[in-house]
Amino acid sequence: MKTKNVMYISLVTLLIMACSKSELENQTPIDMESTPQEEETLELISIDSLIGTWVRIASNNPTNDGMLIEVDGNKGTIIDKRGTDFENGEVKWNEITPYDFESYNYEELGSDRNYYNAVITFKQDDTLRINVGSSGAGNEQKWVREGQYKPEEPGVSEKTQVLACDITETTTLVNGPAEIDYLVECVVDITAALTIEPGVVIAFKENAGLGVYDEGIITAVGRDTNPITFTGTSHIQGWWRGVHIETRSVNNKLEYINIEDAASNYVYCCNQAASIFLKGAKVSLKNLQLSNGGGSGIYINSSTVLDAYSNIRIEGHLDYPVKLAPESVGYLDSTGSDYSGNTNDFVFIENGDLKTNTIWQKQNVPYLIENGVLDVTAGLTIEPGVEIAFEEGSGIGVYDSGWLKVSGLDNNPVIMRGLSSVRGSWRGLHLETYSENNQINYLNISDAGGDYVYCCNEKASILLKSGNASFTNTNISNGKGFGIVALQNFTFDAFHANTITTHSEAPVKISSKFLNDFDGENSSYTGNDKDYVLLVSDGITETTTVRALDVPYRIESNKVLDITAPLNILAGTVFEFESNAGLGVYDNGYLNATGTSEKKILFMGLDDSAGTWRGIHVETNSSNNRLIYNEVSGAGSNYVYCCSDKTAVYLKSGKLRVENSLIEKSGGCGISVRAGADLTQNNIAFNENTEGNICE
Repeated sequence: MKTKNVMYISLVTLLIMACSKSELENQTPIDMESTPQEEETLELISIDSLIGTWVRIASNNPTNDGMLIEVDGNKGTIIDKRGTDFENGEVKWNEITPYDFESYNYEELGSDRNYYNAVITFKQDDTLRINVGSSGAGNEQKWVREGQYKPEEPGVSEKTQVLACDITETTTLVNGPAEIDYLVECVVDITAALTIEPGVVIAFKENAGLGVYDEGIITAVGRDTNPITFTGTSHIQGWWRGVHIETRSVNNKLEYINIEDAASNYVYCCNQAASIFLKGAKVSLKNLQLSNGGGSGIYINSSTVLDAYSNIRIEGHLDYPVKLAPESVGYLDSTGSDYSGNTNDFVFIENGDLKTNTIWQKQNVPYLIENGVLDVTAGLTIEPGVEIAFEEGSGIGVYDSGWLKVSGLDNNPVIMRGLSSVRGSWRGLHLETYSENNQINYLNISDAGGDYVYCCNEKASILLKSGNASFTNTNISNGKGFGIVALQNFTFDAFHANTITTHSEAPVKISSKFLNDFDGENSSYTGNDKDYVLLVSDGITETTTVRALDVPYRIESNKVLDITAPLNILAGTVFEFESNAGLGVYDNGYLNATGTSEKKILFMGLDDSAGTWRGIHVETNSSNNRLIYNEVSGAGSNYVYCCSDKTAVYLKSGKLRVENSLIEKSGGCGISVRAGADLTQNNIAFNENTEGNICE
């Protein structure tokens, strides 16, 4: 259970010496000549009388209470520094010299590591009285031999005491000689200040507990070497209820406490069994060991404030080590705490809203988002190495003033995954906010796309409705639906080095306005059930450059991509057209599709048949209208804008240069040129065009 220590109560007339620089630096050295001498016939006291271990029990500065010094020869060495700034092994008493029949002169080590003159007096009751020769704090001390002093301590029982069920006035629980100091047979209602001293052991009967409410305060601060223990009368998992706190006080402190066998049931409310339950509390939690619990380790609701949270070890619980509201996650420390070894090794995040800026730090177990959508309307930063699992139907939505910053690293990415590694086991991410802080970097997201988060009837791992964000070094996999859906009102701040794979739909569904943004050289879009980038054909209205990807771009059925601004298509790019889709250039637009002999640009239908899509229509007078090292295949199903002409390439007016290209399998002509149009041709190959190669 615990090792009981002899406890010494400070004497009223004697206080404990700190031996600090402030106590000692201004003192006057002891005048050895001024000390009254005994008759010369009395013998000097022997140094051997001091040999052994001494414990400091009292002085006028209690900080150093409990220090142990071992005297060997003419020096005394610290063997237990207790709560002082000294170190074990330091010589505290130096150059001890007998002075008369009951006194020694020596040098006392101060906290500034200087030595100061002092006197030890050996009393007949086998105690030592020390005087450092000044009037400051710590100038008088009392020491006794370790294990030989047994003070009378009023109020300390040698037997286990039964704790009252109501604590309505200021109370201190002290560490007595009994193996178990206090027994709890009920739920103790604490409505006044309760202090629990280091080393106290409290045993709880079945379904007993502690509850702090109204004006109650609990200050339970143990020590590293002398912790407080809350235990069950039987070591059965979930034997007693636990500790419930719902008051706000700077003095609510749980530090250096071992809590075992708790979390049988809730104390007052909320249908949550936890070893520690915090409901609207203000409390400090440090250096806790929670074990063998029947429910969760710690429960923290949204209105709780944690003044401190560090070094929490939770193991052996039947539920989660921690259950908390989204806004409370930021209190968890990133190092020192350990949540492994429970039935459900997750930090469980309940349904709720995130309305204050919060940082989620890496834990040694994943976070788990409860079924439902986490609404983020403030800043959420997720640090490197964080792993988040999602229950079925859960997701994250960012809107209003919210933003999402995922700050993974190359060797330490952020992970978002389903609780089950099944396509669509959770909803995914939804963004609709404008913020420079929307940054997704080194995120691995999988198993999403089960349903939309807020709107739009789109299933996707990531849906971008409006606003802006950057996506870099992100891996999106195993999704039901699309990898990314980006709607018209969204803007990519950056898109680089991303991988989208193993989705049931296409990796990307985007507005044509995003063609500028997509990275082909460093990103990958293969390995999906439908390997293409699906374009919502809402037109090219600003200067756009299309880069070649490792999958084609696809235009939907019966849609025409309207080009009213410059469009430059780089070598190696592939465009696929569903039935009766097409491409038209008018107003201020031009089409510059310039490939190379090694990397041609392809405009093609979905199959090898003639006339499956409409074709390319040009009616602008720009010298930049070029089809160079192109292949146009399977067009000519119908006209694009006018004129009842079925043709693969239709030059209604303006200019067009066609070089080193192949035009084949048109449902009508290969190239149609209306009167007044200017076609420049060089090295054009034609093949299997139904109504001829060039029609004028």
